[in-house]
Amino acid sequence: MSISKWFFAEWYDLLNSVVESKVIPYRQLTAGKSQGDTLEIGSGTGANLPYFVSAKSLTMLEPDIHMMKKLIARVNSSGKDVQIVKSFGENLPFEDNCFDSVVTTLVLCMVEDVEKVISEIYRVLKPGGKFFFYEHIVAESLRGRMLQHLLDPMWKLATTGCHLKRDILGIIEGTPYTEVEHQTFNLNVGIPITIPNIVGSASK
Repeated sequence: MSISKWFFAEWYDLLNSVVESKVIPYRQLTAGKSQGDTLEIGSGTGANLPYFVSAKSLTMLEPDIHMMKKLIARVNSSGKDVQIVKSFGENLPFEDNCFDSVVTTLVLCMVEDVEKVISEIYRVLKPGGKFFFYEHIVAESLRGRMLQHLLDPMWKLATTGCHLKRDILGIIEGTPYTEVEHQTFNLNVGIPITIPNIVGSASK
């Protein structure tokens, strides 16, 4: 697995460049809307870094050493004051109620325990703080869910752990946020199959 993770990290930016132009608007609706003391979970190679324009402070959390190597290089070249933390979203090394904003983009599909990560996000948010998310989700149609179920094992192998069929919105709505705002849409990435996506925010 370590070799596959190294390979995935090495080629991630190139693979991501194929769809980046389609993803930019959703980076702006998540990282771009974050304010105050901000935490990003699963920063990867730092694709969201240019969009944190209103953050008072920025903490970027990344558990993968291969991704972190690229993240550190990108942060250093940006000249921004960023705290990089190597840790997992399931056990955030922060006190309760300490962030104004928490951001995830295309991350909750990769974590081991998505319910625990969302619970941890709620815990570290200050009262009145916001969780900004952009993720792909389980399809609404039976046909779409069946296709996701069929493709999921191969997809997880190719992406070193991405799940196609998680009900991320349902989990967020099952957490005691005071308000959840979202829009769902199908993203076309140049293949015959469109991918159901969601972008939005949840207020504590």
